[in-house]
Amino acid sequence: MSDHLKRITAPRSWNVGRKSHFWATKPAPGPHSLEGSVPLVMVLRDYLHVCDNAREARRVLADGKVMVDQRVVRDPKRSVGLMDVVSLPAAKADYRCLLDHHGRLHFSEIKPTEAKWKLLRVEGKTTVRGGKTQLNLHDGSNLLYEDTVATGDVLQVALPGRKIKKVLKFDKGAPALVTGGAHVGTIAPLKEALVTRSPRPNIVYFTEFETLKQYAFVVGAKKALVTEVSI
Repeated sequence: MSDHLKRITAPRSWNVGRKSHFWATKPAPGPHSLEGSVPLVMVLRDYLHVCDNAREARRVLADGKVMVDQRVVRDPKRSVGLMDVVSLPAAKADYRCLLDHHGRLHFSEIKPTEAKWKLLRVEGKTTVRGGKTQLNLHDGSNLLYEDTVATGDVLQVALPGRKIKKVLKFDKGAPALVTGGAHVGTIAPLKEALVTRSPRPNIVYFTEFETLKQYAFVVGAKKALVTEVSI
């Protein structure tokens, strides 16, 4: 598998110049899909602008000066996606990966206290040995949890230990981030969810629009824990 891809064919979620350079670094297989992530070396160079080129970015990573979800990461191809937290301890700066209104990944600067937690959406559940329930999360990770959690609910977990702090229910009135469709990047309260008993997708209704349930990412109980990207 090639380590690079042409910038002109890079995913639409990448907010990088398409014609300024020919090649772009391809993320290594990991917690996020190609469309939903960007390699860490490009985060440092093209998004946060803390390095002028890939060589400098690799040196910074090799020195252990970059953390993802409060753990030191040295792999320049490590994929970074929705809700991941990138920290630069030396610069005392923390960023959360969100989506703008064009569906592009954006790194919003956050407070140090906000960098200590992360939101993870439950994509599915599996029963494992011992009758325990394993939650399959949107970033490819799994967690064992004994209490009742439904698919579509979101976990607020502490970093780096990933201990569950709170369960954000997929309920009426809960603020949700739209991750796809015409209203991508919008944060609005849920009004109603229509569950279809057919091959058709489930629909979620907001006050002024509707979208697919898979595009609704709950980001709070009554008040949103993250801020809408205004670009």
